[in-house]
Amino acid sequence: MDLSQEDLAADLGVSRGAVAQWEMVEGTCPNVENLIALARRTGLAFEYLATGRGPKIQGQPIDAIADDDSPYAMLSPQQAALLEWFDRLGKRQQAGLFDLVGIGRRGGTKS
Repeated sequence: MDLSQEDLAADLGVSRGAVAQWEMVEGTCPNVENLIALARRTGLAFEYLATGRGPKIQGQPIDAIADDDSPYAMLSPQQAALLEWFDRLGKRQQAGLFDLVGIGRRGGTKS
């Protein structure tokens, strides 16, 4: 993959200097969020980037990292759809659904 430090930095939302540090033997390490984005952008395996162990290639690189402003970005499509549906319900409907499935209002199950 032919990707400049400047292009990668722009894709990940970090400075070019941060990317340069990551490439240095004695440089800083990216945080977990940046490692995840770096793995997605390059196709390299997260474990390989984080530890140097395991398979180097995970999958196909993606063209760019797009920020997903959704609060459900890390959920599966089914989980996100359920939460989006739930958020559209009124407070009384949400409370009724909690009662129906046996979940208390604080998120724990009823005893």
